[in-house]
Amino acid sequence: MYKLIASDLDGTLLNPQHRISEATREVVERCREQGDKFVIATGRHYLDVKEIAKNFSFPMYLITSNGAQAHNKDGEILYSSNLDQAQVSQLLELSKPFKSHRNLYTDDAWFVEEVDSRLETFHTESGFAYQLTSFDTFEHSNVLKLFFVGDHDELMNIEAAAKAVFGESLNIAFSLPHCLEVMNVSANKGIALSKVVESKGLSLQDCIAFGDGFNDKEMLEVAGKGIVMENAHYKLKEALPYLERTKSNTEDGVAWYLNQHQF
Repeated sequence: MYKLIASDLDGTLLNPQHRISEATREVVERCREQGDKFVIATGRHYLDVKEIAKNFSFPMYLITSNGAQAHNKDGEILYSSNLDQAQVSQLLELSKPFKSHRNLYTDDAWFVEEVDSRLETFHTESGFAYQLTSFDTFEHSNVLKLFFVGDHDELMNIEAAAKAVFGESLNIAFSLPHCLEVMNVSANKGIALSKVVESKGLSLQDCIAFGDGFNDKEMLEVAGKGIVMENAHYKLKEALPYLERTKSNTEDGVAWYLNQHQF
């Protein structure tokens, strides 16, 4: 039995409607009752996730923006890793020729250039809303991550262009097939999870982690046990073929696995 459970949100803990099912909520509450720690680890912004976390009866540690930030249960920052201002400017410039919806997270806000209805369904529960701005005149300070939403093939072109310029100096990963995310090289869920574990006096071997996107790879690798969702991105399945799998998020795969193995 593991002392700390870490889970991604979209495609993992949340159902396809981007909500926490009653079955999942009950299992998470049961884990807490038996003394387990529960951590959400997601690409979403902290201001978004702290509202979703209110579905549960207890405060929890939150890893957000793909590990660019980690907060303790009192909302204090444990870890933060921003993009360099010059990197942000370069990314915005090189992505201009490609067709995508560009998004930018700062410490306290979410900025876009234009309205995109595809993003509305992700944030109905929390009410977290974007602000419209022009990236041509935007002051690129305190940027946690830049992400692109669009057709998967087009996003793969952006990924290739970014890697051609930055190589391994940035963390570039798909969270969902239609969402490509770019963070500081020292920002990933694995690093952030290690900071949370350290703050709680535990070992990474005490952790079990669940994920479905390539942005979950480091977290699944460092945890004592990493579990890949059945609906996971093919790149994640190819990268971690040796890890155990659970059912899809449509079938409450996290809750199903915990029911089978954690109690």
